[in-house]
This record gives sequence, C-alpha cells and structure tokens, in this order.
Amino acid sequence: MTSPAPHDTDPAPASTAAAGSRRAQRVPVLLGAGVLAVLLVRTFLAQPYAVASDAMHPTVVEGDRVLVSRVGGAEVGDLVVADVTTAWPGPDRSTHTDDGAIGRVLSSASAALGFDLGEKSVLARVAAGAGDEVECCEGGRVSVDGTAVGPELPANAAPFRLTVPSGRLFLLGDNAATAMDSRTHVGAGSDTTDGTVAEDAVIGTVFTRIWPLDRLGAPTSSSTTQPRERGHQ
Repeated sequence: MTSPAPHDTDPAPASTAAAGSRRAQRVPVLLGAGVLAVLLVRTFLAQPYAVASDAMHPTVVEGDRVLVSRVGGAEVGDLVVADVTTAWPGPDRSTHTDDGAIGRVLSSASAALGFDLGEKSVLARVAAGAGDEVECCEGGRVSVDGTAVGPELPANAAPFRLTVPSGRLFLLGDNAATAMDSRTHVGAGSDTTDGTVAEDAVIGTVFTRIWPLDRLGAPTSSSTTQPRERGHQ
C-alpha cells in the first residue's frame, strides 16, 4: 500500500496567512495616518498658496507658489496671507490654496474634519499695526506715523487719515495698480470702514517661494515697497 502523493496546492500555514492579513489591515491605517499628518501640518504649521494676481509685483507675481508659516504672529513688514471674508466685501482674492488632485482631496478631508484652511484670502504686506497713524496721500504715497511706505499711488487715490484700532492690521500691496488692500477698502469694509483686517484673520506669513524653481527662496522687495521698522510695539 502506498501513501498518497503530496499536493502542490497545499494551503499556506495558518501563521503565514494571518501575517498577510495583518499587513493588509495595516495599509489603510498607515495611509490614514499619513493623510492626517499632512492635514495637521497644513492646518497648524505650513500651507502652500498659489498667487493669483500681481498685487504684490515685483515681490511675488501671478503664478508663483509660496509657503506660508502658520506659527507665530505677523509683524509690520511681513508678507502675509489673510482671510478677508468678513473684513472686506466682494470677491476680491489674490491667493488660493495650492490645489491639484492631492490638494482637492486634502481640502475635502480637512473640511470633513473641521479644519479651516482659509481659502478666501489675499496676499499683502503688513504696513501698520494697532495705534499707528496711517494717512494718504501726501507725496503720492501712504504714510505711517509720518514715514512714507508702499508704492507710489495713482493721482486719483482717495485721501484718508486713520488710526489703526487695537487688534487690527493695515495691509498694503506692492503694486498700487492692481492691489486690493486696506487702502482700497477704506470706507467700504464689512467689519469696519477703515479697511483694516483683524490680527486673527492672518493665516500666516510667507517665508519662502517654492515655485518657479529658478526663483526658490524668501521673496524680497525693493526699498520703495518695504514698510519701515515699527517705532513701538
């Protein structure tokens, strides 16, 4: 009597099958953890933005991609992205979150998790803070505490004089011809009529350009558009 021939299709040992099942179960967990990690970085640390206008030309131009730090507050002279949904009426927007397929997935996921990525935003420079006196337009420019800041303005720029309220910022674009900033919203704000933006509306400060590749690095501006050092805090 002979023993039966071995089968080529013998099932894998139970331990091997269990190990494979555990690996398969870990894949979605790892993917979910990766997505969550990216969302947390975007929400609390850094956020890429696409520049959609020439309001800050020549510092950054339409089509540039910049990385915004969400850590720390904004200071006078900083280039910032701010959510102006409640501060200014109308659809004026100069930036949007850097989209693409991955960006759309992350934005949808962040919305589902309750993270606000501040997509209704503008890119501008902080020209003045609380207590600063802002005036237009002696010498054809905006002045802060008597010092001219920002670009030369059109001859028909509307004059004004104001003191920046506590907890507010006055923002200026580097390109007066296309900028939609605090100056252009004086008298027309949704929150106030002085064109200022709440400090907590600042999403973050721009610390580097990530596109195009031949202009990587921190954006720089000419001396005519760089606001002065603050004389007081």
